[in-house]
Amino acid sequence: MRLLVLGFLVLSLAAKAQGQAKDLFSHYRDTLYQIQIIDLESKSKSSIGSGFQINANGLLVTNYHVVSDYVFHPDKYRIEYLDNQGKHGELSLANFDVINDLALVQKVDNDAISSALPLAQQLPEQGSNIYSLGNPHDLGMIVVPGTFNGIKARSFYQRIHFTGAINPGMSGGPVVNAQGEVIGVNVATAGNQIGFLIPLDKLVALVQQPQEVSSAKKPDYMPLLGQQLSANAESFMQALFAQPWHTTQLGEAQIPDTIADFVSCWGDSNASEADARYLSVQSSCRTSEQIYLRNKLQTGGLEMEFEWINAPKLGSARFYRMYSKGISNAGPGNKATTEDVTDFSCQHELVSNTSELENKVILCTRAYRDFDDLYDVFFIAASIDHDDKGLISHFTLSGVSQASATEFSRQFMESIQWQL
Repeated sequence: MRLLVLGFLVLSLAAKAQGQAKDLFSHYRDTLYQIQIIDLESKSKSSIGSGFQINANGLLVTNYHVVSDYVFHPDKYRIEYLDNQGKHGELSLANFDVINDLALVQKVDNDAISSALPLAQQLPEQGSNIYSLGNPHDLGMIVVPGTFNGIKARSFYQRIHFTGAINPGMSGGPVVNAQGEVIGVNVATAGNQIGFLIPLDKLVALVQQPQEVSSAKKPDYMPLLGQQLSANAESFMQALFAQPWHTTQLGEAQIPDTIADFVSCWGDSNASEADARYLSVQSSCRTSEQIYLRNKLQTGGLEMEFEWINAPKLGSARFYRMYSKGISNAGPGNKATTEDVTDFSCQHELVSNTSELENKVILCTRAYRDFDDLYDVFFIAASIDHDDKGLISHFTLSGVSQASATEFSRQFMESIQWQL
């Protein structure tokens, strides 16, 4: 009987959520828009997202990544909206926050007064029903009921964990509480009913800024983009240096692992493989998000990887070949192309740290073409103390200053030592 009652309760709650979703959509559909990036030459849309109006003056919210092509190439694209009546209109870019993946776009012609979505005063309680709205796969506006699960744990770039389906095309759409107030903005999905939203306070902070990105006929958004990236890089590195680094054992070595509460680590080995010719033990640590700048360009993240290899049966020559292959397989942990960054410039050195661990070290940097004083750093070190065992250590820092990279490299090397 208790299971039967529980079943009725679940069905009742589901029906209530669906009913609320239907009422919200019916009441606020005039505030919802598809955001289109139009290629000027073909006159066709090259990408789409969702957006919503937040005041009577025609100010709309969407994701930065929805308009990122326009930010980089305002001479190649224009931004348009499509409303629920099928009407198109031009939008100008009013402001953006690349770090939190938000953008404000303004209707160029706002003669028709349309309704707006109110912003909530606070986030709901964990477990509350919330509703994601957007235009998935260019199929038309929908509403998806889901659950508010609080701010995602272990994250530098804060996101709300949403239990519900967010699909491509819904990016930039609003997520509202039962009263129809915006508590977040659709931004990403991990599949399996796991979605992520930009929190309310990030949106409020952007809305309260002056909406003056550029009034020029040929706007240049790179200075503002660079300012935001540089400020974030400083905050990111300060957070990494804020406390002593935690270390853990890997094989016969001590290595850094959870050096900040937003860095997560995993491990693996081939210890269960009966035919393995040597023992390989790996550790991998990274931040869970990076900053999306545009297609094939991401920044603002950290990756650390370690591999302990013990091969007493291989002999020194075979060990060296296998060891060298492991070093050459390492690569940078963020996406970038030669259109956006220079080639890596590398230094090769033999380095002994204060624990007298000898390493062959390769330190490589590449500069961002559009942003002064920002670099990607690729570092790899291989211990050279033994003929049949060793430690390969690697990190990638993306979008940081050279001074921060130097300090991180020093602390990274000093945190590695042999077990006594």
